[in-house]
Amino acid sequence: MGNDLKYEAKDTRLRDILFTSYRKFRIPRYQRPYTWNEDHISDLWNDLNDDRSNFIGSLIFNTEFYDQTGYFDIIDGQQRLLTITILCAVLRDIARQIDPKRADLFHRKDIAIEDNDGNEFYRIKCGESLQFFFKSYIQENTGSVLESNPKLKEDILVKNNYKFFYDQISTSLKTIQDNSKKLDYLQSIRNKIHALPVIQIQINNEDDAYDIFETTNARGVDLSVADLLKNMIFNKLRDNEEKDIAKEYWNDIVTNIQGTGTELKKFIRYYWISKHPLLSEKKLYKTIKNKTTDYEKLLFDLYDASEWFDKLLAGHIDSWDDIKSGKNIYNSLRALKLMNVSQCYVLFLSILRNLDKLGTDPKRIFKWIEAFSFKYSAICKLPGNKLEKLYSSYARKIEEASKSGEKTDVSKKIQQLFEELKKDLKNEEPGFEQFKEAFNDISYSRSEQNRILIKYILSGINKIYQESEFDYTSVNIEHLLPQKPHKDWGLKPKDIKEYVNKLGNLTIVHKKINSSMGNKTVKEKIEELSNSGNQLTKNLVDRLKTNNYKWDEDEINKWQSELAEIAYHKAWKID
Repeated sequence: MGNDLKYEAKDTRLRDILFTSYRKFRIPRYQRPYTWNEDHISDLWNDLNDDRSNFIGSLIFNTEFYDQTGYFDIIDGQQRLLTITILCAVLRDIARQIDPKRADLFHRKDIAIEDNDGNEFYRIKCGESLQFFFKSYIQENTGSVLESNPKLKEDILVKNNYKFFYDQISTSLKTIQDNSKKLDYLQSIRNKIHALPVIQIQINNEDDAYDIFETTNARGVDLSVADLLKNMIFNKLRDNEEKDIAKEYWNDIVTNIQGTGTELKKFIRYYWISKHPLLSEKKLYKTIKNKTTDYEKLLFDLYDASEWFDKLLAGHIDSWDDIKSGKNIYNSLRALKLMNVSQCYVLFLSILRNLDKLGTDPKRIFKWIEAFSFKYSAICKLPGNKLEKLYSSYARKIEEASKSGEKTDVSKKIQQLFEELKKDLKNEEPGFEQFKEAFNDISYSRSEQNRILIKYILSGINKIYQESEFDYTSVNIEHLLPQKPHKDWGLKPKDIKEYVNKLGNLTIVHKKINSSMGNKTVKEKIEELSNSGNQLTKNLVDRLKTNNYKWDEDEINKWQSELAEIAYHKAWKID
């Protein structure tokens, strides 16, 4: 905090802040959502059951807008104050089962405020995303949160935390027979809440409030890059009566990124290093803050990037219809997602952001990276940290090239960059012997990802022989040597466990064919395998006929090694 920051701090008890005054509190628009889970609330519960009066940190309030709004803004302490309100609601609701009048007292003193005319207000106004659920099920005297069916993450946390306190208190009450003593127990918890020591800090300037939000980290969940960046943007782009641009666009960004299953802070970093030099998450916020002058542009750029990011990771094939070679790009993206490869999205953001300026079809870049990632990541499982530097470097080069000169000059520069990237990818890809060794270890398992990867591999090899494509997720995997062979095989499961699930013993067939073959011998399967609908399986049939239907461990290993040759030099060749 700066030396000129003006604030007032004093030691006090929670009752003097939250319960005995007529002040109302609200959570500002830039604050993060409610995030406390059982780990946090169990600490609070343990503190309340400790004989000592445990300090629960500082509570920071901004009073600047109190005269206009009637609210103090909670700058630091919302997680604790909302959780304490949940606990007060539990005390009220359990008390209602014993003495409705006492429950009404708890409600009027701890959760609500009643003015001289008998109008009821609630002591805390939640952020917009939590406001309806919290008001309906926690603050209202008739709510029944245990019977609610929340869908949003914040709402679910509120219900779970309510249930935690409810179960703890109900368990203790089972040991008490007399109702008056039960009420005494509830009152004792209430007294401990009221007596919690805190430091109250009051400021009277919203700019100071944003600074304090950024620099304080009281007991609770650490602030992330996303929290701090949101705070900075909301500070620079204040709301007005017509439209709160920052809030509207930020909510859309959050929605887009949630749909991808990616952490918001990871997306923000990918966005930044697709335009700027590579840096760690630790340095990200300060760097963005120091280099940003146009916050509205930053917000709009983040929004556009989130739209592309959502399309990259969660888009349906139809969402790529408006882009040249969209279907090819989508198929490469689906494969990369299967491989759990993510570093390349930095480069993809730059390509798609500048798509209209490239003057060339980018599908080859996606295909090259798919082929490279298959060898490097999916099969050899090599570390991906060095690739992030490579992709970020080319993302920035594309960004710079797209801004220079005439369209023909830009196109020429971009095509040159694509060729340079192709060369660098080839330099980084593992050698064939390393690939072959890892490829020969591929085996079938019951995990869904493993099965889809095997279908992807066999379908990719099949494309070498068969031009017409089919969706690899729509076929079944067939074990030529069954996992549980028929007696005619002359083998027991324990004899074949080391090689029966190897990739070389697997092929792909239509689902109807797969279900009818069962554990027949290879010779009995030949006719149905011939009708499999894919050339790879037909080639395997020809191999079996030539070998007089011999299919043992040696043949399986030989076939798997041959598949490795085809995969490396043909199916996933960068060309």
